[in-house]
Amino acid sequence: MAGVVLALRREGENIDRRVFLAGLLDWRGDSIPKSNDLESLSIIKHGFAHIKAITENGGEILGEIKPCWNFPDEIERTDSIRSWGYGVIRVYAEKYFGPQASNNR
Repeated sequence: MAGVVLALRREGENIDRRVFLAGLLDWRGDSIPKSNDLESLSIIKHGFAHIKAITENGGEILGEIKPCWNFPDEIERTDSIRSWGYGVIRVYAEKYFGPQASNNR
């Protein structure tokens, strides 16, 4: 599975760098993806997530990719976008890609 930071969450004048708009990408592979592997993929699901959604699931922050998903760099919290618990992205990955999806990065 591969996720991406789509936007940072803004709270008024402040940016909380621990919370962000996360996206689960339509990618599966046996090795760590390179940025060009991910740049034009579809987003399957998105929601607000805490940095622990990465660290608690054994993920890594690998770097930056050119944004191509039409989200602003910063986004206000809104009830129209769900907030995810730490394991939600893993649950979605297993739903779409099978139980081994969370082991593949």
